[in-house]
Amino acid sequence: MWLLFAVFLIFALGAIFTSFQSGLIMLLAAGMFVPKINRLIKDKTNITITPGGRAVVALVCFGLFFYTSNKALDADRAERSAQQALASQKKVEQALKEKRDYVSANKDAILAEMNVLTDKQDYAGATALGSKYSDAGSFEIDQALSKIAGQKAELEKQQKKSTLLASIASIQQGDYKSLAGTYAQLAAIDQTYEANADKFSRLATQQTREAEARERAAAEKALRRSMGLTWNYSDGEDNMSGKPVRRAYVSSLNTVDFKFPYSGVQRATLTIRKHPRWGTSVYVAIEKGQFVCGYDDCDVRVRFSKGNALRMSASEPDDHSSNLLFISSASSFVAQARKSEKIYIEADFYQEGSRVFEFDSSDLEWK
Repeated sequence: MWLLFAVFLIFALGAIFTSFQSGLIMLLAAGMFVPKINRLIKDKTNITITPGGRAVVALVCFGLFFYTSNKALDADRAERSAQQALASQKKVEQALKEKRDYVSANKDAILAEMNVLTDKQDYAGATALGSKYSDAGSFEIDQALSKIAGQKAELEKQQKKSTLLASIASIQQGDYKSLAGTYAQLAAIDQTYEANADKFSRLATQQTREAEARERAAAEKALRRSMGLTWNYSDGEDNMSGKPVRRAYVSSLNTVDFKFPYSGVQRATLTIRKHPRWGTSVYVAIEKGQFVCGYDDCDVRVRFSKGNALRMSASEPDDHSSNLLFISSASSFVAQARKSEKIYIEADFYQEGSRVFEFDSSDLEWK
């Protein structure tokens, strides 16, 4: 028991210097292990303290000891933090007071140095110097800082304006998008450039729309070409003369669907042929159906673009095939076709009456 008394007494003496309450609790725990105190309690209260009772009291005291010790440590830390904060605040206040006193005594010199730096256009240095004393409560220094900021901003605007004006010379005159962007930046600096900014903005928008229209037209033309609706060309050789044969051919934009036995959607094909023995020929053909022409030849109606319809004589081929017609006056036909966007050919068909075929003749390349 005396050993435990000594242990608890050491805890009590160590704790009493940091937390008086914790030390008293450990002294109480130590007293539970002194035989004389145990006998005194029994004599006064007729209560016998058993070893188990002493253990319970010791554990409770230990718990209270740790609780009160932690509370004391927390309070001590809080007090030290408050003291440190107060000391820091006093230090800051002292430094600020010293700065204000310094500015009050040297304000004119500080302003003069800022003016020297400003005259040299060293706005960064002037701003750094003024900012060093901006919290010293000097209206004159704060006003000087605002003035420097304005001068710096104005200088940067003028430098940017000069750079933008110089860049215009390197922009191609047809590059309206770049010109519009450059003049828009200039207009933000100088309103006198707003007219040019609006002008090139409109031109850029128009240019974009025209480019998109050209792209759509090119895509449509590529699609028509893939479908054979624009002029295609082929070169071959005449077996008898060994000389070249050239053809240009195009399918009709519209289709026809004849009755049985020629039913099925189909297009007509217009062909220009240059043959070394037979010269230049123009003929129109279909896959299924019969042109009405006969042995005495016939006429077809032809209209070039928005011109008047013309009657041109036509004839069957030598093998009397009924799905092809040669159109006479080939040279005149080709000359008109080269100047036309569209060609319309009307012909008569067996049991179908007259039908009109529309051909895209733009971009015909023929010599």
